[in-house]
Amino acid sequence: MAGGRSGGLAAIVAALVLSAMLVAGGTGLALLAAVGGLGAGSGSGVACGAPVTVGATEYGGPGDPASGTVGASGVSLLANPDSFAELGGTTFASADALGGLPYGTALLISAGGPAVVARKEDFGLGGGPIDGHPRVIDLWWRLAAALGIPYEDGRWAGTVQIAPVAAECAPASSLPGASLPGAPPGAPLVSGSRAILLADGQAAAPRSAPAAVRGIIAAGNQIVGKPYVYGGGHGLPLDSVAPSYDCSSSVAHLLFGGGLLPVGADMTSGDFEHWGAPGPGRWVTIYASATHVFMYVAGLRWDTWNAAGPGDGSDGIGWHPLARSDVGFVVRHPPGL
Repeated sequence: MAGGRSGGLAAIVAALVLSAMLVAGGTGLALLAAVGGLGAGSGSGVACGAPVTVGATEYGGPGDPASGTVGASGVSLLANPDSFAELGGTTFASADALGGLPYGTALLISAGGPAVVARKEDFGLGGGPIDGHPRVIDLWWRLAAALGIPYEDGRWAGTVQIAPVAAECAPASSLPGASLPGAPPGAPLVSGSRAILLADGQAAAPRSAPAAVRGIIAAGNQIVGKPYVYGGGHGLPLDSVAPSYDCSSSVAHLLFGGGLLPVGADMTSGDFEHWGAPGPGRWVTIYASATHVFMYVAGLRWDTWNAAGPGDGSDGIGWHPLARSDVGFVVRHPPGL
């Protein structure tokens, strides 16, 4: 456990005030005013909320060896240098000053210069206010360095500005796929963090999922059961519903529904080997090869056949509940998801 700094009960009160401002849905953030000042730095993203000034501390590094190098999420902080810890009160159980963010949640963080996209990979103890602002976030020392903060052997304290990235809280009405002809206003919603396969073959989206994920699921529901034809759906704008689809055109249709592809995109499965960011995502993971592409969205697989065998849902284009072999596939994900 890396953790933060210990402190008094006064920090909990201050943190809860901030938490009440920020908590909304699964991301724990509801900063809804548009902002243009964040997002120009390394690992840039687009903010969907006005930045909020908060108290921050720094942890880790050669001068703070007790912090360790593995976050509470289980990831190596050395391999994930743009990481932060959410702080709390006098116990680790109360480390929810940002609303109890799920691990992997992205924030844009700035210390007066370019912003950096960082993810929650840890939690820690709280402390008293810093410059009149609640102490809510602990910056891994290499993240602090990227923000231009001097290394002080884990003793630095100051203020930073934080805002959610657009993928975490964009309203569904702003997504390009929200106006797909004949599309429902959105996917059915369920509690929890996983999508659910419904009896009619459609999927219900987690209420806590980012709007982009709900848009992907709604777009998938729109074409569930369409016939598979090699080359089907290609050459058409993504805001239309094609008579048939293949693997790559169907994945592109869903990503357009989440606002992640332009309307004129026409991608092959091989193109998806290089699209987005490497590795698995928190909400969406794409598996691509030169001959096929499929993806997982909030725990359900979008695929063109029941590749995992009996119990894997429909034998055609649509949602499948089981995991299939990923041998020979390149793993990618949409940035921020």
